[in-house]
Parts: sequence; C-alpha cells; structure tokens
Amino acid sequence: MNESILINVDHIHSAIHDDKQISFQYFQWKADKQRELRHNGQRYTISPWHLVWDQENYYMIGYDSHSEMIKHFRVDKMLHISISPEKREGKEMMKKLNIAAYSRTLFSMLGGQSRQVTLECHNRMAGIIIDRFGKDTVILPKDAEHFTAHVEVIPRDQFLGWIIGLGTDVKITHPEDVVEHMKELLKKQIQMYQ
Repeated sequence: MNESILINVDHIHSAIHDDKQISFQYFQWKADKQRELRHNGQRYTISPWHLVWDQENYYMIGYDSHSEMIKHFRVDKMLHISISPEKREGKEMMKKLNIAAYSRTLFSMLGGQSRQVTLECHNRMAGIIIDRFGKDTVILPKDAEHFTAHVEVIPRDQFLGWIIGLGTDVKITHPEDVVEHMKELLKKQIQMYQ
C-alpha cells in the first residue's frame, strides 16, 4: 500500500509541476474489506493543486471543472492515475483559497458546505480550540470560567463526534439547525445502547 501511495503522490506532483489535469478511479472499502469503485468505476478528471497531510493520510485538493467546485480525494484511494495533456483549470478559484483555513474546516477531510458555528467552552479548552482552528479564531470571554469561539467548519457528523469527544467542556450554541443536528445525533446514539 505504501508504495502505491508514493507512486500516486509522484504522479500528482508531476501533474502540478507540469500544469496538467489528472484522471483516476476512486474507491471506498466495503464491510468485507474489498474495494468498491465509486461512480461505477467512471474516471474522475480533476485539476490537482495541492497535496495535504491530515490525520496520517495524504489528500489531493483540486478543481473539478465539471461541477465547478474545489474537491479533495484521499490519495491512497485513487487508482490508475494518468496525467492528461489538458491544462489545469480553476486557477482563479485556487488563488482565493487559503489552504490552511480550508484544511482546518474539514474533519477527516469530509466535504460539504462550510458554516460558522459558535462554541461555548470552558477556559481549559482554549488550547484545544486554538490548536484545531488556529490563532486567528475569534474567542470572546463569556464569564469567569467560559469563553465563546466562532469557528468555520463543515458541521457534519465527524465534527459533531469531535465535539462529543470533548465532553461537557464544549457546547455548540449556534446556529440552531446545527444544535438540532447534534441533539438528533445524540438521541440516535442513546437509542443504539438501549
């Protein structure tokens, strides 16, 4: 597996260096530990712009001209990468992208719509919040023992699970639909154990 990742990284670096698009197949794991190709094995065509290391995995961040979106893919799940003669696209969109901020909004690199979420935190959690979201995070004192933090995230279950893992020291307070999503997730978790 490690050798295939290095080969993939090499192909992606070459495409970035040569300003070319790449095409590849992408897979997910099934419960029987077999690979299953996404999109019925159709090849993805992406303009690669960045490689990012997150939670012990490489991710390729690129521009998908078909959907006109920035997307990311786990490098170890990319198969049969080929470099296209086509020039990369999405240069203007990528110029505007703050790659460090983009990476911080993603939890386990799952995609979705980025939102501002307000957290109420115990003061002892300041280091964890700053480590995760950066020094530019808006942090305001709430009372002698708590602060609020305004963070930009993709509020999917991975993010909510991270919040749950912090225990009672961190609580989502806004927006209301994310608070409701958290309540529903917690109800489902409790029902699983009854």
